Parts: sequence; structure tokens; C-alpha cells
Amino acid sequence: MEPDRTALEAELKRLKEDLEDMEETLSFNLLHSSAHIPGRQTRQDAEYLEYLKKEVLRIEKILSYTHSEE
Repeated sequence: MEPDRTALEAELKRLKEDLEDMEETLSFNLLHSSAHIPGRQTRQDAEYLEYLKKEVLRIEKILSYTHSEE
């Protein structure tokens, strides 16, 4: 079954917003916070950022592929 383009676009928008929020949060925490952030949390955050980036690329690729077929 082919993915619904509207659903993919909505998911892409959500992922991009999550990615932007996460990057802003991490940037603020690392640059403007004196609180100690455990290494485990930093690793989890980095892994989640990588996941978001890969998902954005994956959906963009699907959308560009389906767009080129139209």
C-alpha cells in the first residue's frame, strides 16, 4: 500500500518541528545552563536527534520519489 502523501507531509512537518525544538533545547541547555547534564542523557539526546534527522530525510526522499512519478 502506497503511503498517503498528506499523512507523510504532516509527519514530516511534525518531525521538523520536533527536530527544531530539540536542537533549541539542547543548545540552550549546553550554552546557557549551569546545571549538570548526565552523559547518559546527552547520548540519548544525540541519538534522538540523529533519529529525527534520518526520519526527515527518509520522508523527504519518499515525497520526492512520489512527486517525480506524478
